[in-house]
Amino acid sequence: MRIFPTLRGALPFLSLAAMLHVPVHAAPERLQMHRDGSPECHPPASAATWKLADENDFFLQSPPNSFTGLFRSQGLATDGRKWFFSWQYGLEIANNHFVSELRNSSFTPPATIVPGIPANLLAQGLDHIGDIDYHDGIIYASLDSTAGYTKPHVALYRATDLTYTGVSYELTGAASNPKKDIASWVAVDAWHNRGYGKEWQSGNTINVYNLNDWSFAGTITLDMSLERIQGAKVHGEYLYMSSDNSTRSVYRANLRTGHVEELFQLPQPSGNLEVEGIAVREAQDGRGEERGGDGEPDIYVEMVVDPDKVGDDFTNTHLHVALYHYRAVRERR
Repeated sequence: MRIFPTLRGALPFLSLAAMLHVPVHAAPERLQMHRDGSPECHPPASAATWKLADENDFFLQSPPNSFTGLFRSQGLATDGRKWFFSWQYGLEIANNHFVSELRNSSFTPPATIVPGIPANLLAQGLDHIGDIDYHDGIIYASLDSTAGYTKPHVALYRATDLTYTGVSYELTGAASNPKKDIASWVAVDAWHNRGYGKEWQSGNTINVYNLNDWSFAGTITLDMSLERIQGAKVHGEYLYMSSDNSTRSVYRANLRTGHVEELFQLPQPSGNLEVEGIAVREAQDGRGEERGGDGEPDIYVEMVVDPDKVGDDFTNTHLHVALYHYRAVRERR
């Protein structure tokens, strides 16, 4: 959530002044990644209708001073049994019903933070965790500096206890934009041993990384430009993306062809809004007519909702994170 304040150096205090994010435009490099092998699953050729199945709201002040929404204000991922959330300074584990089980950071009013970002990374100015991903017991956390967003990294945490593994990698994008704001999110493609990212500003390429060391491997060229992508996840041969653009759209891109399609647009309640991370999850059994399936995942997208436009007034009882859950629905013949 880019309106949240910045940690200055390694001091565990925060200023409650709002941060403004100003994108810088760069011409993306047009390179195409060609990969062998087939993904684990293929969404069917027939179109599905994506319907809002339910919404969970995580408030900062319900119960008072719980700050649940704050700790879920950047990104999310799942291993199919538990949920992993991120906020600017740390990570959280929640059970299948979104009840918090463990956090590696804390916020105490009025302005004290114990960050989950290791001190050696904070000392480099890395003070912003974005959307995250999970694979094989590891949480991959995108990491950058709010002082310009020009120090992109990915840091690896153990999913069992949210401890830092001691491993992080600096990210470098295409030659046309090797550094500027390319770590709002990272996504893992375990089937092809790849990682993905994208610049936050408008562009029609996806950065491709070698998963073992996150070295730059090339780009996938999309057939349309996308901007303000706040989170992404891989399912089958598709990259699902949440956008904080004017329509609050959710897209998916075919990682073989580069074809992009808009799946749906999120609700836009009154107030200040910011779309954040996204998660995909295998469709669950026992849903009857509205059960996702045939290769289509369930999609979860976060949105920070500030109905009263209070900004960083964390005492406001209406400030919350909405988690929208969508399912693919098809008519039965």
